[in-house]
Amino acid sequence: MRLALIGDIHLFQTRVHPSRLVGKRLLGHTNLMINRRFRFNHRVLGPMIDRVAAIKPDSVLLSGDVTTTSLEDEFHDVATYLEPLSQKVPTVIVPGNHDKYTFRSARKNRMGTHMDGLLPESFPHVRPLHKHWRLLCLDSAQPQLLWSRGALGYEQMQAVTAFIETLDKHDALVVLCHYPAKMPAGIPHSWGHALAEAKPLHEMLTECPARIVFVHGHIHKPWQWDPANGGKPGNGDNSGLMYLNAGAPCLTSNRYPFGQGFWEVDLPGDPWGPLELIHHVPEEAHGQGGHPSSDTMVQPNTDDSSHTPQSGHVSHRQLDLRWVIHRVL
Repeated sequence: MRLALIGDIHLFQTRVHPSRLVGKRLLGHTNLMINRRFRFNHRVLGPMIDRVAAIKPDSVLLSGDVTTTSLEDEFHDVATYLEPLSQKVPTVIVPGNHDKYTFRSARKNRMGTHMDGLLPESFPHVRPLHKHWRLLCLDSAQPQLLWSRGALGYEQMQAVTAFIETLDKHDALVVLCHYPAKMPAGIPHSWGHALAEAKPLHEMLTECPARIVFVHGHIHKPWQWDPANGGKPGNGDNSGLMYLNAGAPCLTSNRYPFGQGFWEVDLPGDPWGPLELIHHVPEEAHGQGGHPSSDTMVQPNTDDSSHTPQSGHVSHRQLDLRWVIHRVL
């Protein structure tokens, strides 16, 4: 079974009525206008959706933060972009902290209203994927006045614990959660940007006898690593647990001048068989066709170099891109 994993899209609106710019959204919009809009190039979003469709996934998973300040128009734009995929391929989204950016947006279930059919109706949500593989979706997004700290809450954590305890070595699980439960060494993080239950959740998954792939976003740096392998890339063969960061497909930088792309994951029929992991990264075509590939190890990136300024608004004028394929060995 083939999965396509898409990280933090962060679609935004630069023109917002002043009456909407109160509380935390005022802070978020200010940051958008002086910083974020120059770092996110949403012109790559259309070509990326086309590329995802071209690999013919059996399911598409989005790790949240599809919006910037959880405005209705932002959710509408996301749904429009995803429509070519979601109408043909099962597509699942979990909330990110920016999708419940204000208490009002969370209270009105704005994401559920505009992402109808894409967002599970309740959490935790479990569905079958392929043979022994199942999908566990978690809602880790909680509106905060100042912080971006996530939390599962007592009831959801209890339900997750009860479910994990039913798994054995013949089972395999993909966990979809916006926040990571564990971070590689050397990646900066803080209390106000972390998941409240990160430590107990990670310990629970580590002790589980099933094979687990933990897919997340939140940290805008794509990586894949095995905690039991000294924090190095690996397929989770040592402990059965592997973390896969979907990154931010539209975020530009010196390393990713045309965005961070997306992940392709082929799940084996045997829960402990080899996973095929491919990171699709866009680059400028320069008038040349073809899709070159290279077999490389994709490691956590601790480089915080400055980002290349790009147009931040959503544009229908797409870029002429080709896709470089990085296989995780």
